[in-house]
Amino acid sequence: VSDFASDEGLLVSAFGFAPSLLPVVPAGVVLAPWMAADELAVDSALLALLVLLVALAWHQLLERPGREAWLVLWVSELLLLYTHNTGPVAILWLNGITLLAWAVRRNLLRPDWRVWIAGQVLVGLLWLPYLVARFAELQAANSALTSSPQFSLALLSQIWQAFWSGPWLMVGQEPVVIILTGATLVLWVVLVPWRQPNARWLVLHAMLLTGGMLLGLSVLGNELHGRYLVMLAPLLLVPLGAGIARLRPTALRWLLGAGFAVLLLVSVAYAQNPAYQHDDVQGMTQYYADNLTAADTILAWSYADRYDLWYYWNRLGVQAQRVTLPEGADLEAIAGLLPHSGNVALNVWYTQRADYRGMMNCVLSAGTINVPLEYSVYGMTTLLYEAPALMLPQYKPLHSEVLQNGVPVAVLDTVGVLAETEAHEAVCLPIHLILQQAIPGDLKAAVVVYNTLGWEVARADAVFATANQRTTSMLQAGESVTAYALLRLPYGAPAAHYRVGLRLYDEQITPEGYDLRGIGETATVKELLLDRWMATQPTNWTQVRPEPALPYPMNLRIGEDLRLAAHNIAPEEHAQTGERLRLSLLWEGQGRLPELILAGVDGGWQVEIAANEQRVEGVALDWREVQIPVNVPAGRAEVRLPDGTALGAFEVEALPLLLEVPEYDHPVGIAIPDVGMLVGFSVTGQPVDPRQPLPITLVWQAGEAPVTHDYVVFVQLLDAEGRLIAQSDSRPVQGRRPTTGWRAGEYIPDAHALEFNDNVSAGPATVIVGMYDPLTMARVQVGEVDFIRLPGEVEIR
Repeated sequence: VSDFASDEGLLVSAFGFAPSLLPVVPAGVVLAPWMAADELAVDSALLALLVLLVALAWHQLLERPGREAWLVLWVSELLLLYTHNTGPVAILWLNGITLLAWAVRRNLLRPDWRVWIAGQVLVGLLWLPYLVARFAELQAANSALTSSPQFSLALLSQIWQAFWSGPWLMVGQEPVVIILTGATLVLWVVLVPWRQPNARWLVLHAMLLTGGMLLGLSVLGNELHGRYLVMLAPLLLVPLGAGIARLRPTALRWLLGAGFAVLLLVSVAYAQNPAYQHDDVQGMTQYYADNLTAADTILAWSYADRYDLWYYWNRLGVQAQRVTLPEGADLEAIAGLLPHSGNVALNVWYTQRADYRGMMNCVLSAGTINVPLEYSVYGMTTLLYEAPALMLPQYKPLHSEVLQNGVPVAVLDTVGVLAETEAHEAVCLPIHLILQQAIPGDLKAAVVVYNTLGWEVARADAVFATANQRTTSMLQAGESVTAYALLRLPYGAPAAHYRVGLRLYDEQITPEGYDLRGIGETATVKELLLDRWMATQPTNWTQVRPEPALPYPMNLRIGEDLRLAAHNIAPEEHAQTGERLRLSLLWEGQGRLPELILAGVDGGWQVEIAANEQRVEGVALDWREVQIPVNVPAGRAEVRLPDGTALGAFEVEALPLLLEVPEYDHPVGIAIPDVGMLVGFSVTGQPVDPRQPLPITLVWQAGEAPVTHDYVVFVQLLDAEGRLIAQSDSRPVQGRRPTTGWRAGEYIPDAHALEFNDNVSAGPATVIVGMYDPLTMARVQVGEVDFIRLPGEVEIR
């Protein structure tokens, strides 16, 4: 080091002062493991040491070349390349700074360009075996990481804080540490001996290496993490230590050293927060050793055998088999690696989103009766599946287009078969589509399960992604993606035919859902009927770990062998006359299910609520529906058992009976069979500004007979070419006046606000109105068509 030093012993001073300034040890060897501790990335500490050795050797070659310096440079470069996948970034930095030095100094002999080029070729040839065998797979290893660092002042602030904050998760979280690191930046700028060339070169090293790191992460689509910054620490700490070492008097050096020591201790203290810890691989492997046998299997994703697990495997005595699932491989390639017996543990490592779409959880859960047991440590979770059936999904064709603003953007071509299962068994339902054009959003599938009453009783949301975890916003036309939806019926659900529907949406651009249309058809729907799922009577629901699905647990005995375990009837509710109430009750034991009674507290009226299932044998989730009579007075009502025990109470609001026709602008006078008549409508604001929703109020008159279906009203605006440009779908009066609660002859004003899509353009448009059954998505026929065309036109400006 003393031979290398120049500029009044810059580096000698830095190293000489290091023992009294531990937090800014120039070698970075003390700080680097601490900064990387949350990743157990010992290789990050080694990178810091190697980067410093490379910098020292490079400076020696710049001033007084020698064989020793060349040897240290080449060996350190090669070790950098083999230590971590970020090694090539350091090599690019080194060659870039060398080109800059040749240009600035106008001297190709310091370092000698001929030896330099020959040495770089030699290092490259020695690295070639790793390049071919492993490094070429780096893109696949990071394929699930799609969040590239975005250059900004905030990012630079995070980078600076990372050098002093310890765990990367702590960056920007603790105000005290943020203030101290801000003060450290000021001190660093003031203390670095900028007049010394070596200090300026070291700072330039750090800047170029930081830029190269950000560029490399952007190319890979990888997030910035503190472990990538550890190698930079020596390049910043050496000139800082040198600047402090040059201060006079000695007491000032010790004072600054104490200040940095305080920062270190404060950061270490805050870093003990469990929220900032990360990747306790040792703790996870110990769990495998304690809970799994030789008959069990651990599945772990990686493009190579997971070295973190391998390191502890034999040391902690794990007996289970470790199977590596190759990243970027689809189900067909992985199926042969799956075990045929025993329990299966799926390792989920959050820094490696190798199964972002949840394929393995779906496949491993299929046929199981319990959700997997979950065990988590910092940064890692294991899902333990008890003797999974490993039933691979079967497929059937599904010919449907996905429309965005009326334009097909994708085609749903296949979907998993909903085979007959017992009601307590999970079903894995893959959905496959092919993009017709690039779309900016990340498509998701919402698979919804409805019971025989039409209620949504289960739902699974799954992201569409490729086998290498790229989502739809990253793809081009012609590429295909799959979503894996895992369906489970709620605890105690009865045997029945369940209707299963599919919606497609993205959270940012089209959260309300894409339009779906059968190929060759004209009608569009928001939800596509996939199939009917036959769930048979389970062997025994008591084998299933109960999930707390109903909000009001109780232990109410009904007879000798039956008890009410839970229900959803709130202690205090508000309802309207004509409204339908949905009751869910969980029974345990054996016996005949009792009728319930909805009755006015004053005794003036009551309605019996019969059970759909007659008997319970073990566990039964009992779904019932009752309508509050449309002609009862306002007041308090209760849901009771036959013995008078109240399960919940309602404050019933009696809706006024509107028998005089309200005002409207345009008459219609067209009847919808078995429902009523559309008397007229009003449109607010002409001409229409498409930047705002279009208000339209419909005036309905109920028919004489009660309506048996709970219809949804649709109002659509079509341009001159028949394209849909705006729409509104809702039950009458935003769901407050369902058609099943309409009273004979009354009028119902029904306001809608039509939202415009991107197809809108200036010109005339027409409005169509109709109703459909949300259970079947079938429209109600009005003569030979399934809609009413409103008279007149709407002018779009």
